[in-house]
Amino acid sequence: MSKLSHDGPTTYHIHIPLHVLLSYSDKKLGEIVTHPDGVQAARAELREMQLMGMTVLAAGKCDNKNPDGSCAGHPSATKEAA
Repeated sequence: MSKLSHDGPTTYHIHIPLHVLLSYSDKKLGEIVTHPDGVQAARAELREMQLMGMTVLAAGKCDNKNPDGSCAGHPSATKEAA
């Protein structure tokens, strides 16, 4: 099996569909996302994101998002992408 790599000029954060996250049990959701006010607050925030038209949650601290919530990319000079 080959090892996956990406040496392109732009890197991207991975993302997870919001409907998938919302389908998870509290235990599983709490293992994937964190919120200072707990898992129910995380669920509420994910639902608010859906109401705003977002369909995915980008992993990490992405500061360049598409309207759907996915990462719009980071030039290779930026080392903060996941």
